[in-house]
Formats: sequence, C-alpha cells, structure tokens
Amino acid sequence: MKKRSQSFDKIAQIYDKARPTYPEQLIEDITHLAAIQDKASILDIGTGTGQGTIPFAQKGYAIHCLEPGPNLIAIAKQNMSSYPKVTFETVTFENWKLQPQYFDLAISAQAFHWVNREIGYPKVAQALKKNGHIAFFWNFSLSVDTPITQSLKSAFQKYVTRVSSKQSSIDSLIQKRENWINNSLCFKNLVMKQYPWSINHDSKEYINLLKTQTFYQNFDDNDKNNISNIVEEIFSNHGGFITLSYLSVLFFAQKI
Repeated sequence: MKKRSQSFDKIAQIYDKARPTYPEQLIEDITHLAAIQDKASILDIGTGTGQGTIPFAQKGYAIHCLEPGPNLIAIAKQNMSSYPKVTFETVTFENWKLQPQYFDLAISAQAFHWVNREIGYPKVAQALKKNGHIAFFWNFSLSVDTPITQSLKSAFQKYVTRVSSKQSSIDSLIQKRENWINNSLCFKNLVMKQYPWSINHDSKEYINLLKTQTFYQNFDDNDKNNISNIVEEIFSNHGGFITLSYLSVLFFAQKI
C-alpha cells in the first residue's frame, strides 16, 4: 500500500471514533449477492479498525483481516474480540503470503485504492475459490450547500488550495474503480450499487473527522490549531452541528 495510507496508523484511535461506517443495506446486499453460507471464509483487505468488517463478524463468518498498521489492527482486535472466527495479520496485501483458492468472498472497505492494482486484482482473484466474489466499497462525501457548509468552505479556502487545486468528481472516482475491475480481466458480472445517507456531527466530531483526512496531515500545528478554532466558531454560529451527506458505493463482481 502507498505511504499516505499508513498515515492513518498514527491517528488510529481518532480514526476509529471519527470515520463513518456503512449502510446496513450495503452489507445485506453483499451477503445476498454473494449467497455466502454460514461456513464461508472472508478475506478482508485493509481492515483499518474494522468499520467495514464488524457487520460481517456479527453474522458469524470466518474472516481473515489484513492491515499493515499495527495501531489500527490493535484497535480492530479489541473491537472484534468477541468474535473468535476473526483472525488478523499485520501486513500489506501486496506482501501477504497468498492462500490460493481459499476464500469465498474478498471485501475491502475504503482501502483497495491504496493497493497496487497490477498486483492487487490478480492476487485477490487467486485467493478466491472458483466462482468466488469481491465486494469493494467506498464512502464518498457529497457536497451539499447549506449555510454552515458554505461558511466552512469559505474559511478553509486558503488551506485546501495549498494541498490540491484539483478535486476529482465522485463520478470520475466511481468510473476509475469500475475501469480498474474490468481492465484487470479477473472478474465478470460487475454490479455497482449506490447508497445515499447522512449523519449529524457536533464540532468536536467534525474536527476529529478532519484529522482523518489525508490532506490534513500536511498542515503544521499552527494551521491545525487555527482550523480547530475556526470550526468551533462556525459551529457556534450555526446551531452547533452539521449534517454530512455521503454516497456509499459497492462494486461487486465474480471471479472469472
């Protein structure tokens, strides 16, 4: 995985509390589409602290979790300590020792874009049993114009432009992921499903969420303090909370 992905390990506890989870319907659709049985084995690539893993653990599946961040995986182990069929390995997917044709389903929540595509897609196909499936899913933030979001956008203008002047659209990001799967020539019958949803955050929750964004890692301590103060003031002037809108997108396909 790329170095930027490893920055999350430094803020593992904040990441665990702040990062959004995934819609229940997305999880239900995966289990339905894959038609996995109770004895199925799942490979989880880029577990993080387990936001995308726990719903499958709760269903009783055997899951082998791969996560290169030692702090992240330590929290994931705590979060899933009551599920003995979940195992963990501190390793990147690229360096993981392949278990050929072992798994019924491979999942990856908000992580597979960090994997080297030339290695990743063929390797995950090799790890799957005949007719096995992949279910990769991501949360994308939707831009919704409200008074508080407009104030935040205006306040952050000078900070965000320092990091990147070019923002990829959600449509282009979805198209990229679709192309990656199709161009790998390892999978067929690609199904893509979208799930819009939203969640409310107070100022402290919102600041913690900002801390988990890769662009935020580039700021110095002074900028980080300024941003926190700005957020507190804006939230105080706009009712104390913000509604953030997300689009969860599932990419589900079968091994060729």
